[in-house]
Amino acid sequence: MKSLFFSEFCRWAVVSIFALLILLSESGAAPSFESDWSGNRIWIGPEYWANPLQDWELSGNEVIGLAAANRTLHQLTHQVSSQSGQLRMSVDVRLEDGINKGAKSVGGFRFGIKGDLEGYRHALVLPTSWLEAGVHEDGRVTLEKKVSSSKLDPNEWIHLQLSAELDGERATIELIASQESTGKRVRLRTSVPVEDIQGNLALLSGGAQAKPDRGKAAKWHFRDWEMEGTALSSRPDQVFGPILWTQYTLSDEIVKLLVMMAPVEGSNAPVRLEMKEDGKWVQQSSQRIDQLSRTACFRLEDWDSSRNVDYRIACHWEGHDYSWEGRIRAEPVNQSSVSMAAFSCDNGYTFPNTTMVRNVGIQDPDILYFAGDQIYESHGGFGITRHPVDIAMLEYLRKYWMFGWTWRDLLKDRPSIIIPDDHDVFQGNIWGHGGRRIPDMGEKLTGQDWLKGGYGMDPDWVNAVERTQTGSLPDPVDPRPVEQGIGTYFTRMQYGGLDLAIIEDRKFKTGPKDPAKDEPQLLGPRQEAFLETWMQDKDDDIKVFLSQTIFCKVTTHAGKALKFSENGTDSNGWPKNKRDKALRILSSEDVIMVHGDQHLGALVHQGVDAWEDGPIAFMVPGAPNGFPRAWWPEEKGLDQKPGEPSWTGRYMDSLGNRMTVLAAANPEKGSNLLSKAEVDPETIAHRKGSGHGVIRFDRDTREVTFEMWRFQFDAIQPKPEDQFTGFPKTIHLNQ
Repeated sequence: MKSLFFSEFCRWAVVSIFALLILLSESGAAPSFESDWSGNRIWIGPEYWANPLQDWELSGNEVIGLAAANRTLHQLTHQVSSQSGQLRMSVDVRLEDGINKGAKSVGGFRFGIKGDLEGYRHALVLPTSWLEAGVHEDGRVTLEKKVSSSKLDPNEWIHLQLSAELDGERATIELIASQESTGKRVRLRTSVPVEDIQGNLALLSGGAQAKPDRGKAAKWHFRDWEMEGTALSSRPDQVFGPILWTQYTLSDEIVKLLVMMAPVEGSNAPVRLEMKEDGKWVQQSSQRIDQLSRTACFRLEDWDSSRNVDYRIACHWEGHDYSWEGRIRAEPVNQSSVSMAAFSCDNGYTFPNTTMVRNVGIQDPDILYFAGDQIYESHGGFGITRHPVDIAMLEYLRKYWMFGWTWRDLLKDRPSIIIPDDHDVFQGNIWGHGGRRIPDMGEKLTGQDWLKGGYGMDPDWVNAVERTQTGSLPDPVDPRPVEQGIGTYFTRMQYGGLDLAIIEDRKFKTGPKDPAKDEPQLLGPRQEAFLETWMQDKDDDIKVFLSQTIFCKVTTHAGKALKFSENGTDSNGWPKNKRDKALRILSSEDVIMVHGDQHLGALVHQGVDAWEDGPIAFMVPGAPNGFPRAWWPEEKGLDQKPGEPSWTGRYMDSLGNRMTVLAAANPEKGSNLLSKAEVDPETIAHRKGSGHGVIRFDRDTREVTFEMWRFQFDAIQPKPEDQFTGFPKTIHLNQ
């Protein structure tokens, strides 16, 4: 009897356990992650974001981080998002002493990382709150404000195990640090509001210095990073790389497609371009990765521009296959209207510009134009590195990745024109002076150096930067390099009934305090000759001139205090004689000019020898604006039209140039003094006059409509007040 009962009990237990396993399988296990590190390289992998890129490296099965301020390695696919549940996270950590042995540092976890805007990407580069747990350089264990009295040996491996219980209101956190070599074990506990633990998860290689000597700083080593728990969310689609994004142009039956790659050093495998034919992917060509710019460029001739073609970029790396898909759109020759969205001067504090990207996607422009300052030196924090070239390039790439990650879902399936401006090449202003090195430049580049004219960065670095942004442009019309071997990219693109001249208005321009006292240049003879040829080519296409900045000074106030400012040599209104020469070349036929740079949106009819005898110029504001500018003239313009704002009409700018201001996208007064403590970053951007432009070209009627959209609006249900005062504006080109 007893034996029968025991047998029945065992059978019941087996059935119950089996049913429980089925239930757990159906409900899904708790999200989890385990690092799988191997190899030797800078870039850790597609599941991670390193702050900054050059201060983290993979060595065998370990990740090593430079011990310095805010050095973090974020895990991209898992975040704490629930208000209840559990979190378990562990890693092994040890300290590698540098020459400055004993400098304050900590190795461990940074977690609950959040920014002022929602989303894991914003928190990667603009964090405002977090928690910390780890080991100090002296062996003391820390969990938030608690520090142990007992010490472990930081130069031997220490196992850190963090656990948290979230009950909807509070999170009870426990850190256990144990060391096999010494047999010691330290335990700390704390409790925080549950919202404090929600957010990104990262490894921390912290230190006191912001920019330590790389050869002297200590380093923290990490291995076997694991996490699991019902409080975690799992999003495998949040990886970034090794194929980061694509950008392309189509002109004269030639496609130029640029692939931006992560630093996958050690991989000799080429990047493949495949096209979909009859439902199957067919390889077209392959390219090696340029080792400095981390790009691969494809050039496809005899392209049939009448059809949509799906493409795929593919590569095999570290035993895995990766791909990125997009579409080369049919050229819009059968539609009467072609649209271009224009952007400039992204100061970075609203990364990844979720609202703007969503709205532009709804507007669905045919072409994207980025007029420069895709990045600033402040992008992602940590300042800039000027040398050596390889480290400076990694600094630039991390910043430029923010641009690509923002726009890649739109870049992949429509042509884009991207040109660099001053901040893209780590200069606050640039007068390129034909590519020369800045004369008598000291170790530290200053604003006075910029005024002399020339480049402050190494020419190999400048060429690599230009390749990342302009590598997909049509071939340059005059590819001869300028001084120092710096290349050129000024070119012509014909697409959808538009004939576009893409100009380098910074590279040839003389510095206003040129020590050699050369005759000031603006576009230079080579670009002037190109424009004369371009203008002589008569056809039905609408001619569009694209450059970084406008050919007049349509700003009156600038800076944090928005003080009156007459300085305008940074604009193309100076030097005046070369400005006039360029506009005379363009004035023989209707031309639309499109620019950025000045952080202010405006629509201006330019004049040379008489009012309105030059082209219409459209300048877009920053997206978002940083250094603010405004057009607030003290006097009303001449011949101001009834009902127009007081700042419209005919004006002579501070450089002596005629301009008729048709509309301006001014910031709100006082917005320059707003802080994140008062309002969120997107609202600051909106009130500071940030936004983007859309130009609609009607080839049949030869009407051009200029739209200037404010930063915050809903493109599904746009309202008149969503555009700046005076927009939209429509002008008629002469037949």
